[in-house]
Amino acid sequence: MHIHIGEKIKTRAKELRIGPTELAGMINTSKQNVYGIFKRESIDTELLQKISRALKLDFFCYYFDPKLPIAEEDLPKYYPRNKNRPDPSAEEVVLLRKELTELREKFEYLKKLYELLGKGAETPSSSVLSKTKAVAKARQVKKKKGRI
Repeated sequence: MHIHIGEKIKTRAKELRIGPTELAGMINTSKQNVYGIFKRESIDTELLQKISRALKLDFFCYYFDPKLPIAEEDLPKYYPRNKNRPDPSAEEVVLLRKELTELREKFEYLKKLYELLGKGAETPSSSVLSKTKAVAKARQVKKKKGRI
């Protein structure tokens, strides 16, 4: 699994409309260092934790491997108990994190596909969404008729 963490950080900062100067102030570093961070393929965990807090996104999730076990005694630290819901089992947490990872991968794929269509990185127009819905509906009809 190859992840260019600097690109992920840069993308998130753009999403939040946080420039390099502002991000530098949030993580107590220089603007030049932030530009260097954007170019990095790997990063120190302490720095990644600061950036995760500043950009309100757990960047460690990009490194999550659902095949690796999570120590159940560590679960309360990372997943505080919600009084309205029983504690999830370690198995549930692994499944949810796997699903989240898959959804993020699909989202990245769709963004790239959308960019290839020449629409830029903005949100899809209603015509693109309606075409997508039409294709999905056609597939459902074909499935019902036994063609797929």
